[in-house]
Amino acid sequence: MLTIAHLLEVLPDERMLALSTALRNQEILAVTADSRQVRPGTLFVAVTGARFDGHHYLPAAAEQGAVLLVGTRSPESLRAEGIALPDRVLYIRVGDSRRALALASAALHRFPSRQLAVVGITGTDGKTTTSSIMEAILAAATQTQDAQQGRVGVVTTVGARICGRESETGLHVTTPDAPEVQAFLRAMADAGCRYAVIESTSHGLHQQRVAGVDFDVAAVTNITHEHLDYHGSREAYVAAKALLFRSLYASPMKLGVPRCAVLNADDPGSYPALLAVLHEEATLHGYHIPMRSYGLAGSHDAHLDVAIRNVHYEPGATRFEVRWWGGVFAVESPLIGEFNVYNVACAATAALVLGISDAAIQKGVANMAPVLGRMQRIDGGQPFLAIVDFAHTPISLERALLTLRPLVNQDVPGGQGRLIAVFGSAGLRDREKRYLMGRTSGRLADFTIITAEDPRTEDIDEICREIRRGVSEFASSDHFVIIPDRTAAIQQAVDMARPGDVVAAFGKGHERSMCFGEVEYPWSDQDTVLAALARRKERDGFAI
Repeated sequence: MLTIAHLLEVLPDERMLALSTALRNQEILAVTADSRQVRPGTLFVAVTGARFDGHHYLPAAAEQGAVLLVGTRSPESLRAEGIALPDRVLYIRVGDSRRALALASAALHRFPSRQLAVVGITGTDGKTTTSSIMEAILAAATQTQDAQQGRVGVVTTVGARICGRESETGLHVTTPDAPEVQAFLRAMADAGCRYAVIESTSHGLHQQRVAGVDFDVAAVTNITHEHLDYHGSREAYVAAKALLFRSLYASPMKLGVPRCAVLNADDPGSYPALLAVLHEEATLHGYHIPMRSYGLAGSHDAHLDVAIRNVHYEPGATRFEVRWWGGVFAVESPLIGEFNVYNVACAATAALVLGISDAAIQKGVANMAPVLGRMQRIDGGQPFLAIVDFAHTPISLERALLTLRPLVNQDVPGGQGRLIAVFGSAGLRDREKRYLMGRTSGRLADFTIITAEDPRTEDIDEICREIRRGVSEFASSDHFVIIPDRTAAIQQAVDMARPGDVVAAFGKGHERSMCFGEVEYPWSDQDTVLAALARRKERDGFAI
């Protein structure tokens, strides 16, 4: 049971409040920052966001039965703005309401992450795939005859799974809000999970959504150009990612659970910066958290704890060896592309840190289920390859196109196959990447179709023109087209495809909505591609 007295012990600011015994023993039944969810017995935390200030909803929360109000503004400033705080409900001022929300949520659920070995995975690209690989490995390590799914839970931007059971995390979600994260962790602990894997986005880290999670292993895939619209600078973006690694020093140690940072030694965007962060934290706290590095075998092998070597790309699988501090073992993965080799290496390194056997790693990697919207093949009986992928940054788009290029059939009747890319760029987000993604597609795709991807309140035609500016630096006007309607754009790609071509729709991946104005409309790239294939098949049977 969480009482106001217990809560005061965990909130981020020290305080001495003279409260009556009855008030100190008042039970808190729920924690939320959404006034619409307030019910009798709720703690309401006023969070100031980009569009709304939660302090304006304090009176409404009190009227709906909140037993405690928390915010960052002084009562005097609230009164000056006409926000009346009722005397019957206690209001507590804190320095960081988002952190207070996270810690209060953790306390409400009895700090569930302290009962689990928790792996946090961050990075610009590959977080969801790496988290899913990690889940598959840990599931293989904990499977028994009585528990075929394995004792592991995972929270990603695609959804949450607890012992293999799926839960949705919403639309356009990065890391879920703190109350949801803690509820998932409590469900994992109650289900008997030994491990939890938390995909930790820069937004989620910066907004303290995982501040109440006690991480044991922090791993990074890479850090490239992304989310500068939100963070303001690359330095701020890296600093947000680094919060995951700083949290290793803040979490209490757990009996029998190793503590470690896992870094990509081949990534110049993350490796030097995070090494500096770990050194800074070690100096501050007077001790070192162990670090393990991974990368492809090469000139810097001496600095690698896990080296990937002898990589072979085949139509049905990717095979390679993992050399680690305890030996060498072979891995076979159904995933394609060098970037997925790195994703496997990241997950394998984190697993080895936790003491997982090489046999469990081999089994988990080989048997993992396809990740929704990540290099996902769409089959409508067509004589060409159709792909849906989440690539939505310049780097991820480049990696995706380079990965798909070898799958284009270069020897088909009537000429060579083509790589046809369909993508857009989100409105109210990083503007610079529109031009950069255009340059990438103009350079690496044979034909580019520029279209919508969550334009929000921006002019979709202007977004498309910014992408076109990059495409046109490498492609002539007969090698690209702008079709703002994404359904029509995908249909055009399918209609123009010939045997041996690859048609790839990028940017939406797993997402199930598209935002126009301020409204989220149902959307699925997978369903749209399948419908386009069906229309073409009905019309001409895929005849060329």
